[in-house]
Amino acid sequence: MTRIRHTLILLLLLLVASTLFARRTEVILQKASNDHYVPAIPIYVINQNQYISVTDLLNAYKTTPFVNPTVRKYVFRLDNLKVKVTAYNRYIMVEDKTFQMSRPVVVFDGEIYLPMKDFVDLLQKVGLVSAVTMLTGEDTEDLIEQQAEELPEFSPYEIVSSQIEERQNGTVIRIRTANRYDAKSVKAWINRGEWLYVTLPSAKVDKKTLEQTVIPQGGSVRSVSADQLDGTTQLTFRLRGEVEGHDVLHRDSPPEILITIRRPYVIDQTHFLDQERAKWKLNKVVLDAGHGGHDPGARGNGAKEKDIVLDVVKRLGRLIEQRTDIEVVYTRDKDVFVPLWERTKIANEAEGKVFLSIHVNANKNKRASGFETYLLKPGKIDAAIAVAEMENSVIQLEKATDHYSELSAEQVIVATMAQSSFMQQSETLADLVQSEFDKKLVGQNRGVKQAGFIVLIGATMPNVLIELGFISNKNDAKRLKQAAYRQRAAEAIFNALMKYKTRHEKLLSP
Repeated sequence: MTRIRHTLILLLLLLVASTLFARRTEVILQKASNDHYVPAIPIYVINQNQYISVTDLLNAYKTTPFVNPTVRKYVFRLDNLKVKVTAYNRYIMVEDKTFQMSRPVVVFDGEIYLPMKDFVDLLQKVGLVSAVTMLTGEDTEDLIEQQAEELPEFSPYEIVSSQIEERQNGTVIRIRTANRYDAKSVKAWINRGEWLYVTLPSAKVDKKTLEQTVIPQGGSVRSVSADQLDGTTQLTFRLRGEVEGHDVLHRDSPPEILITIRRPYVIDQTHFLDQERAKWKLNKVVLDAGHGGHDPGARGNGAKEKDIVLDVVKRLGRLIEQRTDIEVVYTRDKDVFVPLWERTKIANEAEGKVFLSIHVNANKNKRASGFETYLLKPGKIDAAIAVAEMENSVIQLEKATDHYSELSAEQVIVATMAQSSFMQQSETLADLVQSEFDKKLVGQNRGVKQAGFIVLIGATMPNVLIELGFISNKNDAKRLKQAAYRQRAAEAIFNALMKYKTRHEKLLSP
């Protein structure tokens, strides 16, 4: 009997020992929002470091991601915060803030793994998690040997690779970096219209990989070369054909420098028949009065932007209809609210030849005064960016904002490229507007500027945004409230439009 008892105890001890050995190492997170616990998330060991699977994390939070399989980027929500993670990247974005981890995100067998401690610390830092509990154990299923073909955890290079993408009206060059580079520290310039030089300070380049960049046939780039100059990397892109200009910006996730090359607008007259020329003639103008309805726009000195610009637009429309055979299309001709995305949709569906968006400015500095005209490009100065942010803020008044998801500086640049066929005409029209304002209006000529106005994105025609004056300035506001002054503003825009029409259609002449 004693032998049987000893045997049973031994078997029980062996069973317990086996269970303890097989128990997995897991992490349990306590939500800061309601103190509820998230289901246990397994911890895996990869190259002797602890990781958690993105799939396990999402299952625990019962959420689904947006996945970009090309760059292996996951975008998902944990409670009320949006999180972005990318394979082989040390940076994670939570909402609009970027955080750096000590180790990069890794991939094994198609699955994305996050450095456990860094990521859990981040969740606590941003206020998603209030407490963390570790269940220690060991299971051979948790031990993963990292694939040999994966990128090394630490790259000896800051400049890793480049990629060239041809777009309809330009080229995007993506320079992949191991770390985030501020666009201000990157110098890029075009020499003699044939060579694009890019310098990145304090950077070591993987010269062999860079010079093996795949170059699309017949595109803007002929060849790529890389040089190391006293700790600074210089990349040289030999260009093909005429180039109008270029822009530089950076992305955090994945970390990369983006350079866009814009091609000029050219009308090849040899390919125009009479019917084709007719398609390009200025026979339809789309007039957009900013704001409206429950969105008053800028307010100051007893006036509202939505009322002033609607009156100017109607006066301009009457001038066009009475003095020319040009058809006028209004995005709104009464006090109603029209979403930003719908304004360019109206213009495109009407097949307009010019899109004019009329606005009134405002500034905390009550002395700011004058008129200015804007083109769609990423802002170059703080003042231009501030104006764009003010005009774009109307999105907050819209019921559905899906049309603006993931809108970023990169997308504004891509949108600018999509409209680069019309950039030359837009610049000409903007210059003419400012010139005519100088003759007709009172105040400072603030010139032609550029900024990322959402209302202009997607317009498949020459387009400008006009700021008539500052409603926040008592002198500007006093003039803008006068019907006679608004009539002068409409006449100035009309005169600019007629001069533009003459120049534009002269290009179409056989």
